[in-house]
Amino acid sequence: MIEINEIKFDDLSFLNEVRNECCEEYLHDSDKYTLKQTIDWFNKTKPMFWMIKFLGENVGYFRTSNYSIKNKNIYIGADLHKDYRGMGIAYASYCIFIPILFNKLNLHKISLEVLETNIRAISLYKKIGFIIEGIKREEVQKNGVWVNSIIMSILREEF
Repeated sequence: MIEINEIKFDDLSFLNEVRNECCEEYLHDSDKYTLKQTIDWFNKTKPMFWMIKFLGENVGYFRTSNYSIKNKNIYIGADLHKDYRGMGIAYASYCIFIPILFNKLNLHKISLEVLETNIRAISLYKKIGFIIEGIKREEVQKNGVWVNSIIMSILREEF
């Protein structure tokens, strides 16, 4: 059973661990952060993040950014703990979370960006129904290599 709950202060240690583990390979920002930096960021920004629980255990989190009430759109992403990847949890979580976002925030469009090297994530997003809108060429450097960032989105009526 999958649950999605708004992030709480007590979740920050887990979030920090997962984010730091994912950053070098999967995220646009490869910087790692200390728990204190994560706590300071959380207290300052009050982000719209949600924890993903599977059978009562934290397994990952959803992050959002660039929320526009006027344009009814938002950016999302998710990071899963390495022990829970490849089990279908990300797909099931997105299928639960996307309608929550569309309805709770009255959205028209949900977007995301994914590195072209993250083939599993691109496949997942296509399976959910996200459409490729464009490519930011050589957007980030990973281990000295330039990597494209793929912009994808899904509209309310497409989900």
